[in-house]
Parts: sequence; C-alpha cells; structure tokens
Amino acid sequence: MDLSALPQFVAGGVTVGAVYGLIGAGFSLVFKASKVVNFAQGEFVVLGGLVTYSLMALFGAGAAAASAAILASLAIVVGIAALLYVVLRQARHGSNEFTFVMVTLAVAIALRGGAGLAWGTEFKTFPLFPRGSVNILGAVLTYGALITLAVTLLVSVALWFGLYRTRLGKALRACADNPAVAQTVGIDPKRMVLVAYLGSGLLGALGGLLLTPALMMSYDSGVILALKGFTAAVAGGLANPFGAVAGGLVIGVIEGLGVGAISSDLQNAYAFLALLFVLAFRPQGLFGGRQEFAR
Repeated sequence: MDLSALPQFVAGGVTVGAVYGLIGAGFSLVFKASKVVNFAQGEFVVLGGLVTYSLMALFGAGAAAASAAILASLAIVVGIAALLYVVLRQARHGSNEFTFVMVTLAVAIALRGGAGLAWGTEFKTFPLFPRGSVNILGAVLTYGALITLAVTLLVSVALWFGLYRTRLGKALRACADNPAVAQTVGIDPKRMVLVAYLGSGLLGALGGLLLTPALMMSYDSGVILALKGFTAAVAGGLANPFGAVAGGLVIGVIEGLGVGAISSDLQNAYAFLALLFVLAFRPQGLFGGRQEFAR
C-alpha cells in the first residue's frame, strides 16, 4: 500500500464506521432494555434510505421539500419500529429471548421482501449533501463525509444527554439494570422497552439517510448492514450504545485499511475478522464490562 494514501483510507473508514456505529447503537439500546438482539435493525437502515428516496421524488426539489421528506421518513421508520415492538408484545407470553430474536429475524425478512416489491432490485440514491471537499491531514473529505461525522457526534451527545440528564433516560437505565426494582418505584418496563425500540428505529433511519447518498441503497442491503452494525455493537460492548459508536469507528478504520493494504474483494470480511478477534480476546467488548452505563 502506498503510505501516502493511508490518510485517505483511514478517513473513508472513519466515515463509513460512523454509520456502522449508529446502527450498532440501535442494537445496543434494544439489547440493554430487553436482552433481545433486534435483527430487523438493518431493515430500518434500508427503509430510512429508500423511503427518503421516494419522498424526495414525491415532494420535489428544494431545501424545504428535502427537510419534509427526511422528517417524514424518520417518522415512518420509527412507526415501523413501534409496530415491531407490538408484534413482540404479542409473542411475549410463554416465550423467551430466543423466541423474540427469531421474531425480529422474521420481521426483517418480511420487511426485506416488501422493500423488494416496492422499490425493485436496483440501487437507489438521492442528492442530499452539498458538493465540495476539504483536505485534512492529507485526506480529502467530502462535505457529505464531514456532515456524516458531525451528525454522528451530535447524535452521540444527544443520546448521552437523553440517558443521563432526562427523567426518561434515567428511568430507562434503571429499568435496564433491574426491571423488578424499577417497577416498584413506578417505572413501566414495557414503556421503557418501547422507548428503546423507537430509539433504535430512529438511529437506523439516520444511518440509512447518511449512507444512501454516498453508497446507494438496495432492498437487500439490510443483511450486511445489520451484521456490521451488530459487529460494531459487540466490539464496543453489546449493552453500551456509546461503545457501539466507538466500535463502529474501529471497524470502519479496519475495513478501510484492509481495502487499501490487502484487497477490496474482502471488504465485508475484515469486520468479521475483527469480531472474531474481539470475541477471542475480549468477549465483553472493547468498551464493555461492569461500567457500561457508568458516568
């Protein structure tokens, strides 16, 4: 690998890793609240991109129309996440976490099939970011990449504020730590799990919004995106949404360096090799452990 190209591969990895981190944070929120791995998370990402694509075509050009399309698509995906929670509630009696995981997998397959019928098999994209780029430490970063990183930072700050500085966030953390005790002080565990699913839908849709303009989106992209987001969550500590964001950045950098130093044909393999390494030497994740939600 040409060392002069190293900053560019790192910058590209950080940018896509930020999206992996958002997807992983959605996994972490749901797992922390319910001990369920939501394999429909990747479909939230796909729908975030494809629904926005359709709404932007429907609403027309202009900043106001684009903003309306983005807000509407976020609301639609969050609504789908709420419906997933309702489906899981119906399956709760006599079921365990494995049953719920299988339900999320079945919902993911159904959503993927519906997306294929609605949008076809071709990749979709839409213009969202202004054109142009800047040179930072030898790497050329487009405005889209900078906006992606900025949004990821803002979402991480907002997530921290929501979890640690609001009553709802404190209730969610209390319920996640001990649902029985939380219920004795008036916290409804079911409501907190719903909040976690709504948050996961929002994070997934944001990931799709950021990813589609740069890399395009297809109805079947959810599988690989879910696997990479899950890898980010595991690498960062599965129940730690902030660790998931950091894990996504690490996975993205590994992927970028692998593409530059070895081969782009193995792009999807690098993340899973990193996951195997983490599971072998630090199974609780790089940022997991007893202090997952500590200050």
